[in-house]
Amino acid sequence: MTGTPLADIIREMIGADRVRLPFHPRLAKQVPACLATEGPDSKRFWSLAGCEPALLCSLFRAANSAFFAGLQKTVSIEEAVTRLGSGKAAQIVEQASLEGQSWRQGLLVPRYMPSLWRHAQGCALGARWLAIRCGYQGLSEQAYLAGLLHDVGKHLLLAALEEIVRCGEFGLKLADSLVVEVLATMHVEQGVRLLEEWNLAKPYQDVVADHHDAELDPRNIMVALVKLANKGCRKLGIGLDRSPDLVLPTTGEAQLLGIDEIALAEFEIMLEDRFLAGQTVPAAQ
Repeated sequence: MTGTPLADIIREMIGADRVRLPFHPRLAKQVPACLATEGPDSKRFWSLAGCEPALLCSLFRAANSAFFAGLQKTVSIEEAVTRLGSGKAAQIVEQASLEGQSWRQGLLVPRYMPSLWRHAQGCALGARWLAIRCGYQGLSEQAYLAGLLHDVGKHLLLAALEEIVRCGEFGLKLADSLVVEVLATMHVEQGVRLLEEWNLAKPYQDVVADHHDAELDPRNIMVALVKLANKGCRKLGIGLDRSPDLVLPTTGEAQLLGIDEIALAEFEIMLEDRFLAGQTVPAAQ
């Protein structure tokens, strides 16, 4: 076993670009298939692309690249497609999907990623539902994307752990408890690093950086929306964690957003209907 701390091995591996974000296997196949049959202007194509954090990051990375320095960073899929052109944007998404299909998975990604994907979708749909219900309709689509991306650091870390096990050069065996601890303790750091490196817009960087902060910034409604959606998913067990004792109406986020107990009960029912009845990756709407 190496004498280098595991956290440093992970950071070095990610820094050396030996890790790529995992793709949902079904979406990695559906997205290029939809493009082939319906073309780059298909609403269904962009709806599917908007369900996968890795595809979304690839699209925003291209739309906010150094070539567009000095322009406002894109914060929506529509803005990114408009800037790049539908053909170029679709080509970027298709290429990312094909690379996702060719990525060699070991044991960790199939074991943990289904729960992480469910959680990302739950937070995305939950944050959008809350935005609309709380009177922030103008933030609803950004809230959806922020919810989708808030835990992207966990996706990256899991891929790094997968590569560590697969390559065998460190002689490490990773217990479930260790995997969960790494994801929990390092995902904010690595999520922020990824979004900064790929030039994603500040609202998404703020959500990734602050979604576990105990203090709330009353000026940042987006963070509050995603934090409350995150707690709703945790309460119901949509993801790796389950905290059934969470009382959503008493949270600081609920009080800041001004949402009452009845509305939050409806919110929980929506999440249950979407995710606890077998629907794991619903299309963006």
